[in-house]
Amino acid sequence: VDKSRLDFNLEGEVPTKEWVTEEVNKLIALDRPVTQQWVTDEELTSRPELVKTMSVRPPMGAGRVRLLSIEGVDLQACGGTHVARSGEIGRVECIKIENKGKMNRRFIIALA
Repeated sequence: VDKSRLDFNLEGEVPTKEWVTEEVNKLIALDRPVTQQWVTDEELTSRPELVKTMSVRPPMGAGRVRLLSIEGVDLQACGGTHVARSGEIGRVECIKIENKGKMNRRFIIALA
């Protein structure tokens, strides 16, 4: 409820927890609208750039998949619960960065 994880394939230098905390909070503070749209399962399959998570696939099989857009920041498939605006999240903190392989890093983010 109070934390989440994000997995990334990163080449080169891994950012610090402090840098991640600062950059994520800058994005949240933009207070951008979060909107949704829908695509078919087939369209999602043909557009792999919409699936950015490494360990969790969006829910498919019902014929359509929800895309969430954070205006000017991101667009991707997601089946989770979301706010109407990024500013509703409040401050967060990157509390841990885990090494999950040669280039895979897991960022643990918690509500501050």
